[in-house]
Amino acid sequence: MQKTMNNFKNRPMKAKSVVSSIKNEDLVDRRRKQIILGAVKVFTAKGFHKATVREIAEASGITMGTMYGYVRTKEDILFICYEYMTSILSEGLKDAISGLEDPRKELRVILRRNLDMIHAHQDIVMFLYQESGAYDQEAIRSVLSQEMKYVELFEDVLRRRFAGQKINEFRLRLAADILSYTPVILVLRRWSLTRRFDSMEEVKEGILDFLEKEIELIVEDYNYEKPVKAVEEDKSIEYWLKTYEDTL
Repeated sequence: MQKTMNNFKNRPMKAKSVVSSIKNEDLVDRRRKQIILGAVKVFTAKGFHKATVREIAEASGITMGTMYGYVRTKEDILFICYEYMTSILSEGLKDAISGLEDPRKELRVILRRNLDMIHAHQDIVMFLYQESGAYDQEAIRSVLSQEMKYVELFEDVLRRRFAGQKINEFRLRLAADILSYTPVILVLRRWSLTRRFDSMEEVKEGILDFLEKEIELIVEDYNYEKPVKAVEEDKSIEYWLKTYEDTL
């Protein structure tokens, strides 16, 4: 099993590309954004499998003939939606920290921008999570490759934040993943969060404060209390049951 996983990790990831018959790149970009907005409306209302290309074309305000000049299948449409969202997030994060020299400020800014962008595009993010099982194998490889680059943005920021300190490499890489995708809780738990707290702004600030404190664990010699185990290693469940019975 481990050998199979290692082979997968070391395998070059060929990027999926959606071919267009239109040569004007600016026009392709504009039309695909139009298609994406229409697709999100249709997919959100009907789901990926029940939606039709014709319905997406109508929601996008273009004809079927025009649609096929930019995408060929529903799978293509789903993939360009993912590509579009990934591009918005990656470029937004890079723009947010551009020119910042203070590593502490850089970290807080990128965490906050990630929360804000995920929240702002929550409908698209929710839709992409719901329909992730519809990706073909080529799309999955490309998605994983793009997600790795997204996580690496956070890894680079963390390395600058803790430069000169002895870091735990495992914790740093794991923290990069956690920081990247924690904001998705704003989407997947939005119904509950809006009812349990006064505002989403309060929730975002709370998440931000929590993350900033907990990432200190990346430092190798950081002094923290290890959690107490529920059952001591030298005492079995039978021991605790007998102790309980003795009190009856």
